[in-house]
Amino acid sequence: MIPGDSARLPTAPSSPNAKLNLALGALIGLLLGVGYAVVRDRMDRHIRSAEGVEAATGVSVVGSLPLEPKLAKGPRLLPPPGTMGQRGEWTALTETFRGLRTNLQYMSVDDPPRAIVVTSPLPGDGKSFTAANLAITIAASGQPVVLVDGDLRRPRIASLFGLPEGAGLSDVLAGRAEASDVLQPAHDTGNLMVLGAGPVPPNPSEILGSERMRHLVQELSATALVIVDSPPLLPVTDAAVLSTRTDGALVVVSTGKTTYEVLEHALDLLDKANGHPLGIVLNRVPTSGAGAAHYGYQYSGDYYRPTPKRVTTEETAAC
Repeated sequence: MIPGDSARLPTAPSSPNAKLNLALGALIGLLLGVGYAVVRDRMDRHIRSAEGVEAATGVSVVGSLPLEPKLAKGPRLLPPPGTMGQRGEWTALTETFRGLRTNLQYMSVDDPPRAIVVTSPLPGDGKSFTAANLAITIAASGQPVVLVDGDLRRPRIASLFGLPEGAGLSDVLAGRAEASDVLQPAHDTGNLMVLGAGPVPPNPSEILGSERMRHLVQELSATALVIVDSPPLLPVTDAAVLSTRTDGALVVVSTGKTTYEVLEHALDLLDKANGHPLGIVLNRVPTSGAGAAHYGYQYSGDYYRPTPKRVTTEETAAC
């Protein structure tokens, strides 16, 4: 520019620098996102994996049930033996229950449990669903099973199987009926019998902790495996009391919903009642996305045992 010339307008703005600002914004956003993810991962106390549960509680995870969205709209029970048409869509869930059945059998080869309570820390974790389908799976192997609805506050077993909700457990414990009179067959095979809850009594904890209940469990377990669906551990004491009348309890938790603090509190209540936790069952384990469990099958004898495989960060990056 020659001195005295008129001022010239710039051909491009000197500020803002759009490219530089976009680059800085992307970098800052990336750093904030990574920082948030790290903080959330460190502070998240929800149960995500079997390894985390076993490390935190010292209790073995004996089953991991995959999340099946269709259960919310369709039947909540596995198809009975012989219904080949429905087997394909239930394969993953069927195999995981078979794995749970096998784990129970091998807890003590010489003296496997004969009476099992199925409970959960809080309502909605899937205890009744687990108890019913575990009973179906064990009965399908040819072993006699008696499924008892020990939830005398919100009974569900009879309705799950579509059975009449008349006389049941409360009548037997009150001396108004014999167990043989109120047991109902769930399937045509005859291996699975259901003992409904009966009328809801005013004092469930007292009658479930009675000697009549102990004698009933002993009587039923003499000829069959007894599975008792019980109320959740934290709201009421029924499940803790029932665990002392049986060989132990399976505790069902919801993956991504139940926290470690809640589970530890539930196990502490069992311990204070001198109950024995047989193991923990993870319910609603995702089969895709972060933290998913992929289900493979290893052949062993006459069953396929599901083997959940954790997907690591390195494996995810390689996909």
